Amino acid sequence: MKAIYWFRNDLRLNDNPSLNIALEKSDEILFVYIHDIANDKNSPWGFKKMGEHRKLFLSQGLNELNQNLLKYAHSLNIYIDDPVNILKKLVIKYKIDTIFCESIEAFDEKKQIELLGDDKTDVITYFQSSLFIKNQLPFDMNDLPDVFTDFRKTIEHKNNKPNKPVTLLKKIFKVKSIKDSKLVELKTKFSDYTNSSFPIMDKKFMGGEKSGILYLKKYFQSNKAETYKHTRNELTGINFSTKFSPWLSLGYISARQVFSYLDEYENNIKKNESTYWIFFELMWRDYFRFIMIKYGEKLFYKSGLNLSKQNIRHDDSSFELWTTGNTKNKFINAGMNELRLTGFLSNRMRQIVASYLINELGCDWRAGAAWFESKLIDYDVYSNQGNWAYMAGCGTDPRGGRFFNIEKQQKTYDKNSIYQMLWDL
Repeated sequence: MKAIYWFRNDLRLNDNPSLNIALEKSDEILFVYIHDIANDKNSPWGFKKMGEHRKLFLSQGLNELNQNLLKYAHSLNIYIDDPVNILKKLVIKYKIDTIFCESIEAFDEKKQIELLGDDKTDVITYFQSSLFIKNQLPFDMNDLPDVFTDFRKTIEHKNNKPNKPVTLLKKIFKVKSIKDSKLVELKTKFSDYTNSSFPIMDKKFMGGEKSGILYLKKYFQSNKAETYKHTRNELTGINFSTKFSPWLSLGYISARQVFSYLDEYENNIKKNESTYWIFFELMWRDYFRFIMIKYGEKLFYKSGLNLSKQNIRHDDSSFELWTTGNTKNKFINAGMNELRLTGFLSNRMRQIVASYLINELGCDWRAGAAWFESKLIDYDVYSNQGNWAYMAGCGTDPRGGRFFNIEKQQKTYDKNSIYQMLWDL
């Protein structure tokens, strides 16, 4: 059988069940990655869907993925196009029987699969970006709890364990390579990441499977895991949080690989509240994935899951002041400057600036979500949309949204204004 393997947000060879299914069922494979031209166009809010930082991090990983495939006498064919358009052309050109890819359960990505199926193209998808797979959940998707704590406690009570990571099938040596000789370089710009908490021009923080796994190993060779809960709310530096999210977002590493290293660390070195909290964060990541599967496009509505349809106003000028770091609050401006210039922001600062946009400026939370999508290196559709809806009271927060007292937050997390001065431009 002739097949296409379409890499999406799973840019790795190991622990990629979808890829292994393709290898198992195919005699010939064309490996492709398609940079969606929609990413280079303006969103409804007036700026590009994918900014330069994430594009650079993506480009680094694509180059590495191609090098990894070359070791097995295959290559990665890269296109800049509409994914549905180019895939249909490749199916005809190479008489492809089946397209294999990971399943992304978000509105735009699901629509692509539907459009491919319109031509009766056989498309086999596999949902694999979560820690737990769907059939491991102790409830049907329609009965998924609408409160995270209930979701977490139910899974913990059942004592469910994630599947162990799988290795790349050796059949990749036997499968014949279909080569279309397309390796388009994404146009990227280089910035100064010296002060970034995730400096992507530093070899240790570059995009790619090798860099991600090496970082994962070194993290659990250190004692950072046993102090994570106490340092995770710091605002700047390369050591205060795990920093797994950028590699997870593009699939350079998997959540199961993270858990595997964590589990080994807890069994052989130390298990405490901090190591549990790493698992706790992985559970949040899963929860937002399953909530999107349950509610679909509702999470993209202005009122989200809030049936009361709260009155959300939006002011373009206030939003622009927020995105450019020109609000009346210097602490907020510091966070927005860091995000704009580096593509990264601590979890604590993300919550603070989101609260300011929603509660102080009264802007549409979806505009904030779109700005994060454009700027963040570690953008993930599930976590981004889920977190913003949660903050705005349009998601699953039982308290109806979160309000952060900015002055109190600064006194708690930046009492000497070190962070503010670092990004006061």
